[in-house]
Amino acid sequence: MVNDPLIGFFADKPKKYWKRFGKRLPLIIFAGLPFSFALPFVFNVPNWEVDSVQKWYYFIWLLVSICFYDSFYSLISLNHESLYPAKFRDDKNRRNTSAVRMILQIFGTLLGAAAPMLMSYQDRESYGNMSWIFAGASFLIFLSYIPGHKESKELREIYTKDQEKAQSQSFFKVLKIMLKQKNFMAVVLIFFLDSIIGASLVASIHYAVEYNLRLESENATLVLLGFIVAALVFIPVWLLVAQKWKNNRKMLILGVFLNTIFLIPLAFFWDLWSLVVFAAVLGIGGAALRVARHPVMADVIDESIVKTGQHIESSFMGIYVFFNRFALIIQQVVFALVHTLTGFNQPPVYFQPPAALFGIRLHTAIIPAILCLAGLVAFTKMYNLTPERTKQVKQQIIELGL
Repeated sequence: MVNDPLIGFFADKPKKYWKRFGKRLPLIIFAGLPFSFALPFVFNVPNWEVDSVQKWYYFIWLLVSICFYDSFYSLISLNHESLYPAKFRDDKNRRNTSAVRMILQIFGTLLGAAAPMLMSYQDRESYGNMSWIFAGASFLIFLSYIPGHKESKELREIYTKDQEKAQSQSFFKVLKIMLKQKNFMAVVLIFFLDSIIGASLVASIHYAVEYNLRLESENATLVLLGFIVAALVFIPVWLLVAQKWKNNRKMLILGVFLNTIFLIPLAFFWDLWSLVVFAAVLGIGGAALRVARHPVMADVIDESIVKTGQHIESSFMGIYVFFNRFALIIQQVVFALVHTLTGFNQPPVYFQPPAALFGIRLHTAIIPAILCLAGLVAFTKMYNLTPERTKQVKQQIIELGL
């Protein structure tokens, strides 16, 4: 979590190779190979004895291998996301690519969830074998996206213009600049809350199926599948709406509003299939939110270029990702508090009192709906990048030679 702001700041610090090779591509290429083949180290652990000393070997191995893997992931993803606003300047293209990205991410999630089913949970070696399959797939994907990340001569020249100004700024000075950007912080807030909601829903479904419905936990896959299928179907629909409205702010507000409304039925599910249906309905709102996600972020990055007079997109993305990851900690804290206060019986005791069953409904839908509503109110009041304002910002970028 702490990695991302630091790596983002490092990526924006001037380098001699910018003018010749570009700002983003060299770092992506540098990180691609170690990222692809770092995952197997997480799962291929030596066979140490689990005693008072050697158990720490496992801890150190896991900690170092995950940090190694995650650092190179951050280096790739932050530079990838930072290049997006520069590669796609037109609003229509941004919306189209955002929809395509969401569809590919959903399919990627499905494949990622399905592939481990081929391994045996009781077979230690199957974990390592599966990690090598993912490593090979990651490497092939890495090779395929190198051409698309090449930066034009014009873009390389723009990056070199603000090198002198960027060189003199410390990490904390850049951090102060970012935290003063009201629209950026509004976007960070809304997706910070969305990350908490998403993590809560994915985890809560398993509790709801196993404890409230008293069914095998595998049935949770059907509920998640309902959400995913509905989102896939409605992404093209919301893309058409977004292209007609030509208003990224309005589209995002609609998505958050629908999520708030569609979360409420999840608190009153009665059986498995009603839960699947309600999850699918929620997927409709989720699709609207995701179609607007990247265009809104690109608008915020454009505004930051005008206000700072330089390209520090990776620094902004580092802060954005920091809060998205911090959301996972908040989700765990919420679950711990709810379960403690409602008397949840930890496994292997599977019988739950009525208060604990209500607690599951709380973190499945009621708390996420409250967070969603709070985000909706805050975003509506804070975020003021209307279509007219974004046009002005784009024109200012041209006039400033940025």
